[in-house]
Amino acid sequence: VLFLSDSAALPPQGLSAGEYSQRRRVEAQEACRHLGVTTLTHLEFPDGQLEYRVEELAAAIEERLLARPVELLLVPSPLEITADHRAVFAALHRLLAPLRGDGALDQAVAELRVLAYEVNRLLFPDLLVDITAQVSRIEAAMAAYSSQQERHDYLAAKLALARYRTFSIPRDAVEAVEAYRRLTPADFSTRSPAQLIAHLGGVAELLQVDQGPKVSIVVRTKDRPDHLERALASLAASTYRNVEVILVNDGGESPRPPAEFPLPLMRVELPEDLGRARAAQAGVEAAGGDYVGFLDDDDVVAPEHLATLVELVESPGVRVAYTDAAVVVYELSAQEQGGQGDAALGEELGGWRCVERRLPYSRDFDPDILLLDNYIPFNTLLIERGLFAEVGEFDANFDFFEDWEFLIRLARRTAFHHLRAVTCEYRHYRGGGHHILGESPRSRADFLAVKGRVLDKHRELLTPSRLARAVDTLRREVVERGEEVGQLQRQLSAERQALGEAQRRVLEANRRVSEEESQRHRLHGEVVSLRADNERMSEELAGSAEEMRRLFAEETQLRQDLAAQTETVAATYAEIDRLGGVVHEMETTRAWRLHQWLRRWRG
Repeated sequence: VLFLSDSAALPPQGLSAGEYSQRRRVEAQEACRHLGVTTLTHLEFPDGQLEYRVEELAAAIEERLLARPVELLLVPSPLEITADHRAVFAALHRLLAPLRGDGALDQAVAELRVLAYEVNRLLFPDLLVDITAQVSRIEAAMAAYSSQQERHDYLAAKLALARYRTFSIPRDAVEAVEAYRRLTPADFSTRSPAQLIAHLGGVAELLQVDQGPKVSIVVRTKDRPDHLERALASLAASTYRNVEVILVNDGGESPRPPAEFPLPLMRVELPEDLGRARAAQAGVEAAGGDYVGFLDDDDVVAPEHLATLVELVESPGVRVAYTDAAVVVYELSAQEQGGQGDAALGEELGGWRCVERRLPYSRDFDPDILLLDNYIPFNTLLIERGLFAEVGEFDANFDFFEDWEFLIRLARRTAFHHLRAVTCEYRHYRGGGHHILGESPRSRADFLAVKGRVLDKHRELLTPSRLARAVDTLRREVVERGEEVGQLQRQLSAERQALGEAQRRVLEANRRVSEEESQRHRLHGEVVSLRADNERMSEELAGSAEEMRRLFAEETQLRQDLAAQTETVAATYAEIDRLGGVVHEMETTRAWRLHQWLRRWRG
């Protein structure tokens, strides 16, 4: 756990900033102990001022990411109310945005997963975690953080938010849930800060720049009103405001810009389709800015794009600057195609669904490589206006690759300054039928032919030494990429083996489950049989109980009869004894003896 600030802001009455900071450190240690966290690092940046230390924060985070493998990184959401929270996310973006797969940090974060979490403003989550069993630990941790509980009832707010999040969970047993938004390093490296915040459902707080050199943006268009609307909207959202837009209609139906477009807009109507080169040249000739940039109607720029480029070209000796463009591929959504689709698979955009987002072009300026192939999307450039007169017009002999051919000539005049930052999007609408090179450029019959014409035009520059250096550079990169591919293939092989072993375990588990299921069915049959036997025995037992009750009643009656007879016998014996006594008394009298003598005499 990285505690980025010194926790010294706004100490309570009676405590100095240092004493308050120390108290919070002790509480943090105890709170983390309740959560099972043993490693705490306090970086001691000024509390409440992190937004002014973004570069230093990024460096500190980088140091930790390089020091030990990290698989999961939790960071405050950029939608947070607290400025320090937003600054932490900004620092992470500053760190991950320049990643291009060729450095130590790239390797360190190759498998990194980022979870943005919410504290004081709701985010739009794609991951909900049941923390019902952890509530008691949270309560114990917050009880340890008494200085904060004295200031606000954070625990009550936390638990209320956790209970609110259960509304999305269809299980009665869930009482508390935490919400997160999942991100990868590619989300940071293929979007500007404002674009990433918009992707997460928020609106970036951006500083508007009104002062600086005038910039002209040439927008070429022809019969693509929906795309043009998005391109112009992206320019309207630019933080840099000293801008004019040169809208060049290349022989199509006259476009209708928004009625309340906030930037000066000059229209150039070409009477017929004159091609990309002449359209670009017409825009340059109409431009009145100190610098000129380009934006085709199917592409967009980030709000920071122009401000970033202006800052670059205002550096001493810089006449041409360029950033990076993310290549974003859209397909017609399933609804537009008449089918059913899942909008969650990609961003929806006026009937189009994002299916791919990547960064194929990001190379520092190398004029020798530029002679062999173009690696600079034209919408990433800002060019000093005076250079157009020095370099000459766009070559109208090229239906496409006119931008590459122009850049080769431009590179002979001045070096280009490159910043590894995505500030615009090169969009491709698959199936739209509007892309200048079609759906599959390399399948065009004239693709290599036109490229060959560009190379032929500048063949005097392709000296053996320059070719050797360019080929060696490309070969080295191919070897490095091959090594990376080999490593990835080895990782894939290992993962496949692990997957195979997992599948084997799953099959074995399924076999055991099947056996257990058969055993369960057998036992169920036995249970049914036993239940039947039990019911039969219960019925027999009920009959036996009834018989026993009858026999017990008869026994009771017999016992009563026996007792009565016993009493009668006893009374009879008593009477016999009495009568015996009477007889005995009679036998002892003179009369009885006389009676006995008479019986004998008579007999």
